[in-house]
Amino acid sequence: MKTKSYLLSWFIFTISIFILNDASFINIKTSFLYSQELQPSLILKNGNNWIEIKQGDIIYVRSYNEKIKPNKLPGSTIGSFTSAKPSKFVGLDLQNRILVTEFDYIYLSNIHSISISSSKTMAFEFAANNFAHGFLAGTIFPLILFLSEGGENPMALIIFAGFFGTFVGVPSAAIGLIHGLAYPNIENEFIVGQNDWIIVEK
Repeated sequence: MKTKSYLLSWFIFTISIFILNDASFINIKTSFLYSQELQPSLILKNGNNWIEIKQGDIIYVRSYNEKIKPNKLPGSTIGSFTSAKPSKFVGLDLQNRILVTEFDYIYLSNIHSISISSSKTMAFEFAANNFAHGFLAGTIFPLILFLSEGGENPMALIIFAGFFGTFVGVPSAAIGLIHGLAYPNIENEFIVGQNDWIIVEK
């Protein structure tokens, strides 16, 4: 009975983590006043190739901010709180060298990459990612619990851990599937740098 209570508590805790993680509240920055004269398009150039992003296009921007490594694209990690969010491109503040979206502003010097979205969603990517993490999270506690209680049948432990991992992984995947519907899929990611794509400032 005590074991069942522990497992139920672990299941509720694990699912709660995925629900909170997938809530993805967007932090809107309002403390910065950028120039009112914004360039309504952004041009990325790499040699003779160039891409134009127009005002209103949905993009993902990966930036360094205060971190050594840039944030990740959504669906590639469980950390949706820190992953890049889709947002409409508003314009470029060339005076302050800032890219402005509907939810954020990013200094051009902090940009790692800019991704263009497609008409599809990231539902299946989120579902697969959540299932993998949910399955692993679901297997940890049963293994620790039964090993600590002196379990002597490794095969039974593996089967039970697999069952409980699936029990946690499936609803986690469902949460990811619903969450991913709000994220446009990525058509292309353009890495910004000296030897890659550059942002044309003019």
